[in-house]
Amino acid sequence: MKRTILFAVLLLLASAGCQDDRKETPTKGRVTIVTAESVAPVITTEKAKFEELYPDAHVDLVVSTTREAIARFFNDSIKVIVTSRAFNDEERQVAKKAGIEVAEYKIAIDGVAMLVHAGNGLGRLRTTQLDSIFSGTIRRWSELGPSALDGPIHLYLPPRNSGTYEVVRKRILGDRDFGVQAFAAATSQDMMARVAADPLALGMSGINWVADSVKGVEPLALNDPSAPDSLGSKHDYLKPYQAYVYQHTYPIVREIYIYSRTDAYSVGNGFTAFVTSAPGQSIILKSGLVPATMPVRLVSLTNKGQ
Repeated sequence: MKRTILFAVLLLLASAGCQDDRKETPTKGRVTIVTAESVAPVITTEKAKFEELYPDAHVDLVVSTTREAIARFFNDSIKVIVTSRAFNDEERQVAKKAGIEVAEYKIAIDGVAMLVHAGNGLGRLRTTQLDSIFSGTIRRWSELGPSALDGPIHLYLPPRNSGTYEVVRKRILGDRDFGVQAFAAATSQDMMARVAADPLALGMSGINWVADSVKGVEPLALNDPSAPDSLGSKHDYLKPYQAYVYQHTYPIVREIYIYSRTDAYSVGNGFTAFVTSAPGQSIILKSGLVPATMPVRLVSLTNKGQ
């Protein structure tokens, strides 16, 4: 509610006659925003709608990894970034020591999907099995169930500086390093293409990419044996559907943020206000992610994990 009101106030400021002499307003001018690659599709859609509504506002999007975006935020002239994880303690300390006042806006809730080739035959995994795969204890698909293909597991990992890599390592491995050789996928699009082409592949991506239903790729249903009973999902295998991400019952959930240090009259603030407003959050919802600043209505779901 506060951000919606803020957006209205910014628009009033932008349209007020006394501000005509300003070179930049929330809806007039240009800003460069660095966005995490894993959420680039939805942020690109937000940019297009924002510029359609406000023709005098221009957003130049630069696609990067989350860690690189944060580095540019501290060391470059970039004042607005979109990240696929929150700032960690070290990064917050860097901002504090540098005297940088950072505004943090949670814009979406995302899930990280574990991806296999559509012909794999294995439809689900426990997070403990993922731990064994990532640490190198389990190396063949046949060790995971009779329905899987027989052959070595070809693990595909995103770049080390990506939020997806960091979130999965923290959530599944407890911040331990991956203990098995893996193939590199430079981007989410590259990840989807590699998994679609390799029957023995195991990959990962944000659900923004899974929502596009890439042919030949299937997200696995996951179960977390350590989930608290209060979540009601201790024995369920859940796919990365929006409802389960919203309820935080899907095992690998993360939050998407915009970080800003712009002044109140910049296009960066106008774009941020738009993304957190009802129209911007509707775009988040349609992309397959979960809106963070608007109410979510759940419909009844059946056949969990199917």
